[in-house]
Amino acid sequence: MTLLELSLIGVPEVILDGQPVTFARRGSLAVLAYLALSKRAYPRETLATLLAGDSSEDQARKYLSNVLVDLRQHVRGYIHATRQTVIFDRSLPCRIDVDLFRDRLAASGEQNGNADIESVIELYRGEFLAGLSLGGAPDYDVWLFAQREELRGAYMQALGAQIERSLRLGVWSSGIGPARRLIAEEPWLEEAHRQLMLMLAHCGQRRAAIAQYHACRRVLREELDVEPTPETTALFKRLRAAMSPPPHNLPTVSSPIIGRAQEKQLAMGLMTDPSCQLVTLTGMGGSGKTRLALEVAWAFASPTATPPEQPFADGIVFVSLTDTTETDAEIAQKTLLASLARAMGLPSDGCTREISSALAAHLKNSELLILIDNMEGVRAGASALEPLLKQAPHVKVLATSRAPLHLELERCLHVDGLGLPTTPADVEHAEASALFLQEARRVQVGFTLPESQRPYLVKMCRQLGGFPLALLLAARWAPVLPCSEIARELAGGVDVLASPEQDLPERHRSLRGILDSTFAQLTSEERALAQKLADISPEADSAADFNGSPTTTDMLAGLRVLNEQALVSVDKIHGTARLHPLLWRYVRGADRRTRGAARVA
Repeated sequence: MTLLELSLIGVPEVILDGQPVTFARRGSLAVLAYLALSKRAYPRETLATLLAGDSSEDQARKYLSNVLVDLRQHVRGYIHATRQTVIFDRSLPCRIDVDLFRDRLAASGEQNGNADIESVIELYRGEFLAGLSLGGAPDYDVWLFAQREELRGAYMQALGAQIERSLRLGVWSSGIGPARRLIAEEPWLEEAHRQLMLMLAHCGQRRAAIAQYHACRRVLREELDVEPTPETTALFKRLRAAMSPPPHNLPTVSSPIIGRAQEKQLAMGLMTDPSCQLVTLTGMGGSGKTRLALEVAWAFASPTATPPEQPFADGIVFVSLTDTTETDAEIAQKTLLASLARAMGLPSDGCTREISSALAAHLKNSELLILIDNMEGVRAGASALEPLLKQAPHVKVLATSRAPLHLELERCLHVDGLGLPTTPADVEHAEASALFLQEARRVQVGFTLPESQRPYLVKMCRQLGGFPLALLLAARWAPVLPCSEIARELAGGVDVLASPEQDLPERHRSLRGILDSTFAQLTSEERALAQKLADISPEADSAADFNGSPTTTDMLAGLRVLNEQALVSVDKIHGTARLHPLLWRYVRGADRRTRGAARVA
């Protein structure tokens, strides 16, 4: 069967039954392309004027006649010409690359870009009818220019779609070719250079990515006499910084972290999310907020594998506010800002406005991760962070606090107990019991847990709600007290969870001290609500049922505060609230001590 193939995108080719066709006249190819794409019949006079331009009428007719003879000789029945009209017969088998290009592009758009558009891109071999021009035919030149611009625009659209798809799905290598082709078409497209840099880096071609930045910078200077935008320069800095660890002042950690894989993944995702600048890890004192924050920061400071880009090219700054407690907003703001300034080597004296201005100027174009530990001590002045962050879009803050900071930019990640063992066979693997055993073996090298004590370790982990500091303090007793005895002591309160050793921060040497300070920071109404929850719930792991009970606005507000501080977990579906197991033991133990003191009196 006869088949005519027209390849009109790029250098034109005409193939009939597998054999290339060469026309005697340039106008023959021009008319063939015009008729094949127009899909309609044209009067002879229209075609003659299109081809001949300003030539006389006789010359135009004669030129068209010669073209039609040439076409009939070479493509046989595909051109039908009468005395009045000329048409391309599309009922005969033909393959026209322009039609395929348009159809495939339309199909990829209908499928929301999920279709493979590589075939669309491959069809574009260059500009439409490359190298073909007709002198003295302005009307044809207008048509030719319009076709070229339309197809080139569609080609650029397809390239952009493929690049976006590659970036969205993380299929980096599939976007490199389209990005290079896009840059070849328009070398001044800075975004395409930036996308290519990113994809090259993710494919391990870091040197090529850095070279691409220099190529981008050279083109912009030569073509537009401008420098790359801050966004492109910032990406270049991140790529270059990934080749060596960023500067930091992070404290070392003495032992590997147990558990927290999900929380770490969430926190790292937020730290690399362009729309997120402030993440607060919240939870009771001793829940492991600082340890988790350091784990996240160290993941950026010393990644296990060289990352494609370093989001914190200018470094990681650790700021500790331990033992700082300021309730006055103005003093708290100055304390916070001065601590930040000192950590960054900036002047920390002067008034609050001067310190804030110096910090803003320093951070404006920086790519920093700032880890602020124990923010609860300056919560009253936390609002000083927001203007700094709004002026420094590439600075991220990871804070730890017992309660949310209640800032517009803030996202909270609650840190609570570790995963509990469900059976004695789980104690080596479950997070809570594994932490207990790790600490017990550190305190006493060679420590082994007798089989008979495994059920009591399971019970003790449940009593402590998997709370990290409580488990560490309990493990200090492991060399002298069996788990069964520790569990019995816990039934009467939390006093056993204390240690005088200097290797623990003073604030972490007694769980009662932490709970005392936590309880003291609550309002009288909130403390009364905690007492009520403890009275309603006969056991630490039981919940207070509010279904059918009248609830006041004050009670709801109190529940919200307790929930924010991870002191209460609320089940909205079943209308129940459960005190944290440690707080339950603290409140019930305090109540028993009060009654005992009254009896003695």
